[in-house]
Amino acid sequence: MKKIFLLLLFVPVLAYGQIIETFEQGNAVNWIQGTAEHWKADSAGSINGKFSMHHVFDNPASGSDYTGVPLADLHPEEGVTRWQFKIRHGYDPSSSNNWAVYLMADADPASFYNGTSANGFAVGVNLAGYDDTLRIWKTENGSVSVVLASGVNWQNDIGTGEAAEIRAERSAEGKWSISVFDSADTLINSATGADNELFSPCWFIVSYKYSSTRDRLLWFDDVKINGVFYRDTVPPEIVDCRVMGRNLLKLEFNEEISDFIPDDPLNAVTEIKCITNTYFLLKFKDQFINKKENNLKIKLLCDRQGNCTGNVEVSFTPAWAEAGDVIISEIMADPLPVVGLPAKEYIEITNRSEFSLDLDGWRYSAGDQAVLIPDIKIDPGKYIILCYVSDTVLFGAYGRATGLKPFPSLTDSGKKILLSDTLGNLIHGVEYSSGWYGNSLKASGGWSLEIIDMGFPFFAAGNWEASSSSWGGTPGSANSGLRTNPDILFSGIINVFPSDSVTVSLQLSETVFNLADNAGRIAIDNENVTAVFIQDPLLREFRLQSPRVLVPGQVYKIHLSDEVADAAGNPPLRKRFSFGIPEQAAKGDVVFNELLFNPLPEDPDYIEFYNCSEKVIDASRLYLASISETGDTSGPYLVSEVPRCFIPGTFSTATTDPLKVIERYPASDGESIYEAGFLPSMPDDRGHLLLLNRELEVIDEVIYSEEMHYPLLAGSEGISLEKIRPEAGSAVSMNWHSASESSGWGTPGKENSVYSTVPKQDDEVMFSSRRISPDNDGYEDVLVIDMNLEGPGNVVTISVFNETGGFISRIAENMLAGNHATVVWDGTYINGSLVDTGIYIILIELFNDKGKTRSWKKVCAVVR
Repeated sequence: MKKIFLLLLFVPVLAYGQIIETFEQGNAVNWIQGTAEHWKADSAGSINGKFSMHHVFDNPASGSDYTGVPLADLHPEEGVTRWQFKIRHGYDPSSSNNWAVYLMADADPASFYNGTSANGFAVGVNLAGYDDTLRIWKTENGSVSVVLASGVNWQNDIGTGEAAEIRAERSAEGKWSISVFDSADTLINSATGADNELFSPCWFIVSYKYSSTRDRLLWFDDVKINGVFYRDTVPPEIVDCRVMGRNLLKLEFNEEISDFIPDDPLNAVTEIKCITNTYFLLKFKDQFINKKENNLKIKLLCDRQGNCTGNVEVSFTPAWAEAGDVIISEIMADPLPVVGLPAKEYIEITNRSEFSLDLDGWRYSAGDQAVLIPDIKIDPGKYIILCYVSDTVLFGAYGRATGLKPFPSLTDSGKKILLSDTLGNLIHGVEYSSGWYGNSLKASGGWSLEIIDMGFPFFAAGNWEASSSSWGGTPGSANSGLRTNPDILFSGIINVFPSDSVTVSLQLSETVFNLADNAGRIAIDNENVTAVFIQDPLLREFRLQSPRVLVPGQVYKIHLSDEVADAAGNPPLRKRFSFGIPEQAAKGDVVFNELLFNPLPEDPDYIEFYNCSEKVIDASRLYLASISETGDTSGPYLVSEVPRCFIPGTFSTATTDPLKVIERYPASDGESIYEAGFLPSMPDDRGHLLLLNRELEVIDEVIYSEEMHYPLLAGSEGISLEKIRPEAGSAVSMNWHSASESSGWGTPGKENSVYSTVPKQDDEVMFSSRRISPDNDGYEDVLVIDMNLEGPGNVVTISVFNETGGFISRIAENMLAGNHATVVWDGTYINGSLVDTGIYIILIELFNDKGKTRSWKKVCAVVR
């Protein structure tokens, strides 16, 4: 565009070359005052010639006054601009008595408030501080900063009786200079500086701040402004469009805007905030479409010179992180002993998306500690190491490191760590465990945990492993074990427990999004819950509002709809779960049903329980204890560390490592196996266990020994003891038997492999079968003898003979049976060896407290 240089005199005629004001006509009609009649061109104390501009308002209080002229056609970005003026301040400057001349400002005199409401550049004294140094200042959005200091102390070098001439200059590139001359036109000092920022140069303004007795002590004169002046005839243009939030857009124009009318029926603008005369913040009714091109239509756009344009359209692509876009990809929780990396904790995060993402305002938390992440961006496919702020130099050698203060500490055994955005939305998180290393040596320290497949960030335990790097980790670079490892399984519900009669806690095995917004996806007995609330920041636990009041004595079933899925889209394997209002456990309500006390190496013990009652019982209100051979009782251990419903007629198995138990025993029921923090001591040879309620009353008791296993087994390691029937007395050794080989030597969480049903006959003496095959295959391995007797005082002796009458074994001798008894024969001689195939006679002899005697002879075949 052609540059035109104009000269303006503040008289009704057009002049040439520069703006000049000498006030020699004795008026200031072209100067706009913040408040009328506070300034005047008069002869009282004039600086040069007959008249100078003078502050004349006698203010009984302290105040600030402003006067100025418009610079509508100045274009400092296109050439050198020079300012020159003389000024005298009749009082020593201070923080409450000072002046400033705004060379360029974007606000008129009436809009000023202590000078900080304008954006621009000013020459003055004590705009901030009170050291009396003359400076060029920049004011922006209420803050004041220094462009350059002249080296002139106004009080010492100028004083109150003389005027000084100030000459300032700015190049088109933003290089500033200042020169200060005394009344004899002698240079006092000069200085240079740089600031290439420009605000709208609309006004040249003189600002005067004074206390109540120091008004009327400022004069200025001989104003000259040289620069590039020309009349603007071009409509404004958008020079920058920036997304500031999910429904916020910042627009920057190349000049001041007078009219701005957006017109977008698809997403209406609900608020327009003017940040400066060239910056506007637009708030939209709806959220933008993330990671897609969005469009804004502007119906009318005008500048202050009246140049307008219409039907302007601007496109922008917002990009904010969604769940899984930025992930925690590596965790160094235990850096000692050192393998190769610094002996410091860190986590690594990775941007999986195709967009550069802003982390300003994000939060990283570990356990109950949380810290804001600094204002940083992470580019697509890049890594950032998060560590303690003092460790950034150490980790900077491995990649981009960002320090946090404090850095939330990690624990060796495991912790829940999270990344959340400015709105608190979950971006990524894991609850890591020392069991994820898959290597006991590496779990002892010095090695990081690395994610295996970044495509499945919410796939937890099966998608992490110890680093295989020789350095012990790969901070800031690709993980050593990256490979395909898809998440193909979602276990689903792992626990449901009523918090009260109308609130239910639901726990899922993996993160599930959008469940809190979809109460219709969860039902209790075919009625949808009325509300769903998030209980866990990893979105695995939810609080449900029941559609009706829950009552004790009733079992309810919760059901997930087919729309529920984990982050990988897998449907839950377990969609249904039973629960109820718990009741107090009494003796015999819950019993021991299966014990693994001598596991294979590296495997855990387990204890299976059976609920014989009609009650729902809370496992967290039951305790386990062991009694040593010396008679000492251990401290009680919770059967479950979290509230858990034992449903009538069901099995539950407690162990310290459910995954290993499920993998070891194929006949197990994983849905009925849960993790217990601790189990009491269970020696391999013999032990004594107690099951107690909250009042420490004994609910059940068992004394086990290795001798209770099937005698012909080569060894008992890894083989569980199972009860013939759950309701059979736990303290009676004959009611226990080794788990069958065909079952895999254990059935945790399921009906026992040696389970024998109760015969439905009405006879006084009943056999489970007429034949047994004691080969420990889980089918008819033992003979179960049930006796239904009259009265409580029955004493029974049971003997076994071969078909020729030879004595084989005595399986009960003078046993006080009461009105019911169950006795088991495992097909062995009295010495424990296995009998031969053949027919065996079972002699049952009874006498009671009334002197009555009876006997029964029954036959059982043993086949091999």
